[in-house]
Amino acid sequence: MNYEIIGTIASIVILMAFVLNGEKKIRIVDLVGAILFIVYGILIESFSVVFLNSCLSIVQIYKLYKLK
Repeated sequence: MNYEIIGTIASIVILMAFVLNGEKKIRIVDLVGAILFIVYGILIESFSVVFLNSCLSIVQIYKLYKLK
């Protein structure tokens, strides 16, 4: 399987967040992108990709929780 497809989709999802309005929508889309990048990082065995996006996911979840 070509793992680059997952990385490309993750990149497109992150880019979509830049054109959205509303903090909640932006954070949700960023979270989806980060999760896709975690999957991609695991598949290509890249610790740095998994680590960064895991941290970003935690931040997004925390910020979404604070928005409630």
